Amino acid sequence: MPRIILSGSVREHAGGLGAIEVGGATAAAAIEALQAAYPALRGWVVDERGALRRHVKLFLRGEAIALDAPVAPGDEVHVVAAISGG
Repeated sequence: MPRIILSGSVREHAGGLGAIEVGGATAAAAIEALQAAYPALRGWVVDERGALRRHVKLFLRGEAIALDAPVAPGDEVHVVAAISGG
């Protein structure tokens, strides 16, 4: 199973967990499994159309990936939300 690594700002919506193993053959399927397990995450990573939110990036092996990227058992997908302010 792929493992999702959550950044600080997203982590709080998963009960403070920083790493969660989920099923899925693509990043999108893994994120959907994550949201099913932690409903408070809905809307924070992907929008209502299923697109990655503008302020969120996914990384696999140090490279930015899209939602349709394949993931394999043992892969770690990092979910990183941009920090902004004024």
